[in-house]
Order: sequence, then C-alpha cells, then structure tokens
Amino acid sequence: MAEILDSTLREGEQTPLVNLMVDEKIEIARRLDQVGVEMIEAGDPSVSPNVFQAVKRIANLGLKAEIVAHSLATRSGIAKARECNADRVVVFYPTSKIHLDAKMNKNQDEAIAWIVEHVRYARELGLKVRYTPEDATRTDFEFLVRVCNAAIEAGADRISFADTLGIMTPSRMYEQVKELRARLAPCRIDLHCHDDYGLALANALEGIRAGADCIHTTVNGMGERTGIPDLSETILAMRNLMGIDQYQLHPLMDLSAYVEKVTGFFVAPNKPITGVNAFSHKSGVHTNGVLKDPHTYENFDPSLLGRERHIVIDKYTGKRAVEARLAEFNVTVTPDELTLIVEEIKKIGDERKFLHDADIIDVAERVTGQMLDIFPKEINAIVMIAVESHVYTTSVVRRLKNLKQVSSVYELTGDYDITAYVKVPTTLDLNNFIEELRAMPGVKNTDTRVVLKKYAETVKA
Repeated sequence: MAEILDSTLREGEQTPLVNLMVDEKIEIARRLDQVGVEMIEAGDPSVSPNVFQAVKRIANLGLKAEIVAHSLATRSGIAKARECNADRVVVFYPTSKIHLDAKMNKNQDEAIAWIVEHVRYARELGLKVRYTPEDATRTDFEFLVRVCNAAIEAGADRISFADTLGIMTPSRMYEQVKELRARLAPCRIDLHCHDDYGLALANALEGIRAGADCIHTTVNGMGERTGIPDLSETILAMRNLMGIDQYQLHPLMDLSAYVEKVTGFFVAPNKPITGVNAFSHKSGVHTNGVLKDPHTYENFDPSLLGRERHIVIDKYTGKRAVEARLAEFNVTVTPDELTLIVEEIKKIGDERKFLHDADIIDVAERVTGQMLDIFPKEINAIVMIAVESHVYTTSVVRRLKNLKQVSSVYELTGDYDITAYVKVPTTLDLNNFIEELRAMPGVKNTDTRVVLKKYAETVKA
C-alpha cells in the first residue's frame, strides 16, 4: 500500500520567507498525525538549535507516525538525529555529475565510499536509514542503480528517488521507477518530486503506479522554488483516482488554514481542494447542472472535507441559480419576475466587478415591488487589524486605502497595528469585506466593531 511522508517541517520551511517556531512545528506534527500520514520529516537538527529542539520534541510526542530526521552525509549530522531520538535518519548525498564535480569535488567511486560509510554509521547508532540521492533524475542511470544498491547493502531500507529540479514527465517517471524497482535490492522507494513544471503530483502518481511506495508532500504544496506535491491534493487523488483510502479528510482544511496562518504562505483561490474557488460554480450551464445533480460538475462531495459548494451570481448566471439564491432568503417570485431579475443582474454584472447578495435582493425588490427588508441599511464599522510580524504595516495600509469601502486608515500602537473606518450598505457587505480583508496577504487577524451612533465633530472657535 502506498504511503505518504509529509515534509512541511523540513522542505516546507525551506519556502522563501517562511520560518516556523518550535511550538508551531509541534502543532503541525500533531495535526499531520491526525490525518494519518505514515511519516513526518521533522527537520534537519543540524540547521539550528531551534530545529534541533523541534525534532527532539516531536520525536518524543508518542505520535503514530514515524519521525524522520534529515541529515547531510556527515557523522555529526547523523549523531544529532540519534540524539533527537528520531526513528529514522535521511542520509542525503548528491549523485549527478554536475553536483559531484561542482559541489562535492568527488568522483563516482569516492561518492559511493562516502555514502556507504555514513549509512553504516547511522545503522551502528541504531537508526533506520533512508538514502536520498540528490538530483537523482539527472544522474547517469547505471551509476544511480549502483550507488543505491551500495547504500541498501550498507543498511538503508528506503531509497528516495529525488526529482530535485522537477524535470520529469509522467511517462519518464513511470519508466525509470519501474526500472529501478526491477534492478534495486529489496527496499522501499520514496518519490520526492519538485513542481517546477507543474507536474509533481502527476509524476508521483505515475511513480506509485510503477511500483514506488511513498510520496513526499507538504501542506499547501510549500517548498524550495515551486514546492512539492500538496498533501490534500495527494490524499484526494490517491483516494478518488487510485482507490487508496487510508487517511482522515476532515482535518485537512483546518491543517491547511493553520499552516497558512503561521507561515504567511497563502493558498491561491484556484488551488485544488483547499482554494476558496475549488467548489464554486459560476457559468449558467454549470450552476444549472450542479443544482439538479452535484455530480454533473463535482467529482466528489465537498462535505467530505467539511466544505460547501458556492454558487456565484453575476452576468453569467442563469435563472435556476438566481431562483435558488432567492429561495435561501425565503423570497418567491413568478417566472416573469425571475426573467426580469436575471436580466437586471446581467446588466449590473456588465457594469461592476462584484455582485453581492444585497444587490440581488435590491433588484428583486424593484422588480416585484416588495419591501423585503432582509438586510439592514447603511453600516459603519471600525475594523482593527493585526499584521504578520514579517510584513511591513505600510504595505497593508496601502492596499486598504485602495478599497472603496474604507474611508480612513490609521496606524496604531498596541495589540493591533491598523484601524480602518469602513462604510458599507449592509451587514452582508460588511461580512464580505471582512472575509476579503482576512484573505489579504499580511493580515494576521481582525477585530470589528459596528458603529451604533456617530456624533458630529466638535468645532472649537
């Protein structure tokens, strides 16, 4: 059965501008264990004292997952992995000609001798060993087979086939993994696929189909450059496309959101599974179909992840979607009224970027002549905003000043960094504004106060 090793705490922290604290790493490890990943790569304890402490504390949490410490092929690094009480150490050493020549200054025989020495040393310390040939997919294949078999003979029971530059295609990945499986001594084969061409998950799935055993992931697809396969996408692809159903789905959304919060690495709206648009439907053809039978445009139920589908109302909207949205507010209209409402919505959609529920109700009131009185009018609010520590406050202020809902902005001292005075037509508009604000890069959290009464400024003579 295929496995997942999650490397958010090692590969993920190598994302530019990401720096996790020890307690944050422990929380991420606990949440990964709830999902059920088989292995957690907790970090390289040689990197810094805090990374050492994180690996050590995670290794002693008593989690179900195997805890893996990463290390260059050095005795000191391997010894630190043992000191942390990790279950397994990664002995990491490159094999491609460009790396051996330019970085390591070793020939192939010298590299093999070095790798064998350090794998044996790790085994002498009682550690399980995974050997990772860095840049494996640019390594001469015959040498790759030779060096991996030498590492296995020395005591490694796992080999990580590392596509370090993300240069593989699915067909080549299948062929090379199949050949490796046939020519390596008995071992487990991991796949560490980078996403430089957007093919990391496709390559990993083909590698599994060819006989590999484990996919490396990170939460939200973080990592060096463009990252590696996203944990949620990998789990759903394995479950729905390959029939591998062994992970807990419900913790995935909260895990993704937590990692977003503590890293400042924000998920794109169109990202599969966790993006805000993943279960949104806009086209009239699509919304008509999904309202009749969700399976027409959804290949799995969003409730599996604790999510809901969202029907977007704008100029692309058809009658069925508008009728369904009005029904949510207990508003019933005649077929002729519905036609007029849809026509008016399309006109508004041609003139404005966004159309909110308050606009739909306003159109329905004008067409039907009813006073629906669903949303209170004229809302003023004071929104206090805390900014992430690594983000300049002025950069967030600049974005806020460009929003039409914001009439004034102040930078403050204290628990919050910014206060914005906001004017919106309805409470729904205020809710939409706050949701957009929370998704703004650099915003840590908000606290909103609705203004009940505003007094004129005192004018002194």
